[in-house]
Amino acid sequence: MSDRFSEKLRLKRRRSRWRIAGIVLLVLLVAGAVWAIWFSSLFETRETTVSGTEHVPVERVVRVAQVPLGEPVLRVDTDAIEERVAALKPVRSVRVERDLPHTIRIVVTERTAVAWVDRSGTPWAVDATGVVYRPLNSRPGHLPQLDVDADDRRVVAATARVAADIADGDRELLADTNAITAETRDSIELALTKDRTVVWGSAEEAGPKLAVLRPLLQIEASSYDVSAPERPTTLE
Repeated sequence: MSDRFSEKLRLKRRRSRWRIAGIVLLVLLVAGAVWAIWFSSLFETRETTVSGTEHVPVERVVRVAQVPLGEPVLRVDTDAIEERVAALKPVRSVRVERDLPHTIRIVVTERTAVAWVDRSGTPWAVDATGVVYRPLNSRPGHLPQLDVDADDRRVVAATARVAADIADGDRELLADTNAITAETRDSIELALTKDRTVVWGSAEEAGPKLAVLRPLLQIEASSYDVSAPERPTTLE
């Protein structure tokens, strides 16, 4: 009886030792993995890649990003990199990804021009939110000019929104629009081909305005007023 009890006790102690050894080994493995990933050079940052750029030079993005080469990839502050790259005017959005073992990937989405504005004789691209973001080599014939005070951000934003709405809702009208003019956000007008003018009013109610303007343009006139789309008018 005592021999059987002693044998059971020895087996129990042996299992306990193996269990403790297994736990210790697991802890060492986890600690080693954490050290390798977070502190060693096995997963250090060695490369930065950039994609999605068209007008912003890759070298400029890399320079602005300031990716800390040599730092473990998982310790790189991707939020800070995104914030720095997003500060570039032509960049609409940016995403930064870690790619083990050695790479930081920067994925850029650039702004899309919906119009252009003149700044001291140089045409500048304007996106749908009214951000004036890069100079152009020449005046783009496929985009309307924003004939406004380029330093008045609210007016630029309002007219850019109209340009974007027209581009989304009526490509034929966009092709006929030479310029979008305004002195205030509520006095927007479209300068069309054939010396025609559209009184647009504010940037609001773009859908109803586009809906009534298309049939209205079938009437021969010099001016079309859709500022109140429920009561459109024409002027000979």
